[in-house]
Amino acid sequence: MRNNSYKVLLILITNNKGNMKKIIMGLTVLLFSTVSANAVSLPSFTENLSLTAGLAANQGVFGGTAKETNRDDSDVIKRVNKESGVFTDSYTSQFIELGLGQWISLGYEHTPDSISTPQNVNSGRGVDTAKVSVDFNELNTTYVKLNMPFMSGLYVKAGSVETDLDIKETMASGSTYKNVSTSGSMMGVGYQTYFKETGFGLRFEGSYMEFDNVSTSNGVAADGATAANSGQNLVDASNLEGLAGKLAVTYTFGRN
Repeated sequence: MRNNSYKVLLILITNNKGNMKKIIMGLTVLLFSTVSANAVSLPSFTENLSLTAGLAANQGVFGGTAKETNRDDSDVIKRVNKESGVFTDSYTSQFIELGLGQWISLGYEHTPDSISTPQNVNSGRGVDTAKVSVDFNELNTTYVKLNMPFMSGLYVKAGSVETDLDIKETMASGSTYKNVSTSGSMMGVGYQTYFKETGFGLRFEGSYMEFDNVSTSNGVAADGATAANSGQNLVDASNLEGLAGKLAVTYTFGRN
């Protein structure tokens, strides 16, 4: 019965990565509903709980496509630029996991560092007219982690990600782009090892992140152009994704 439940859970996560919040919430409700219905076995249940905290160093490769639509002060589209790019950045993160027995953990990871793109410069007639870069702030991940029964230490994980995009720009018109937020999904695979019988361990992990499309503008409506604001600048970002490698130091409380 345990193996069948494990296989069903793995299939659900693989096929529904876009609904990870609902899956995680459902697992939590199911877990505590089961505990409530079997209160007599609560001591044995709590004995199987563990808590893992970790500090990680990450190296990521990120990419995306941006389309910029510029209107003039007559509300006429004068230029459309579309570019795709890739950049790398390193960052730290912190995570905590609640282990629910031998196979399943629920986790939350927070990235205090900004993940920053290189500065992009749009020039006109030999003069810099705009400089733009983006910081991905408050990257947070909620996930389910499954330990593989056929190889000790190997695990897979899947979850949802959220981040705020802080758009930093210097524009000749004096306009600024609005900051936006986006969310998405992630999945990864890793290996956990421990130092002998202690709670200290090391974790190696690779993951893939995919974010929803976002749009932002300089605050000017499509029909609100004037000579003073120089018209609307609209940016549509798509195909936002990333690959990350992680090395983490962990400590597990309640390790059996």
